[in-house]
Amino acid sequence: MKNVREKILEAATDLFDTRGINASGIDLIIAQSGIAKSSLYKYFPSKNQLIVEYLKEKSARFYSWLNTKLETQKATSAEILFELCELLEQWISTPEFQGLPFHIASVEFPDPTHPVNNCSVELSKELQNYLADIAKEAGVKEAYTLAQQLAIIFEGGAMLERLSPGSGAAKKAKSAAITLIKSYL
Repeated sequence: MKNVREKILEAATDLFDTRGINASGIDLIIAQSGIAKSSLYKYFPSKNQLIVEYLKEKSARFYSWLNTKLETQKATSAEILFELCELLEQWISTPEFQGLPFHIASVEFPDPTHPVNNCSVELSKELQNYLADIAKEAGVKEAYTLAQQLAIIFEGGAMLERLSPGSGAAKKAKSAAITLIKSYL
C-alpha cells in the first residue's frame, strides 16, 4: 500500500506530465491523490518543493533505468558509449516519453532565481556529468566537451520527438551522437 507522500507524488507526476506544471494546481493534485490539503503540506510545504521533488524523482528513475541497462551489457569502455546512444534513442522513442522534465520546468519557471529553475539547471549539469563520466571511462580525453555535445544532441532530439512523436528525431540524434563519438575515439 502506498504511503501518503507516494500518493501525492504519483498524482503530481501524472498531472505535471499530462497537463503541465503550472496548469496543475494544488487543489487538482489533492483531488487526484485523494488526500487532505494538510497532508500535502505536511510532506511538501510548498508547490515549489513538490515540483523539485517531482523533478528529482523523474531524474532518479531515468538513471536507475539507464544504469540497469548499461550494467547488463558486456561492453568494452568504448562500446558502452555506443550502447548509451542506443538506450537514449529507446527512451526518447517510447510512447510514454513526455519530454525532459527539467526542460519543461525551466520553460514554465524561466526566472533564474526560482528554485524550480535552479533545480532544472542542476539536473542538466547532472546529465552532462553522467555522460562525461562514461566518456572518461571510455578513454575520451575531452570527456566533458563530448558530454556537452552529446547532451545538446539528445536534448534536441528529445524536444523534437516530443513535439512530433514518431518523427525519427531520436534515431537521428543517435546517429549524430555515434558519428560524434567516433571522432573522439
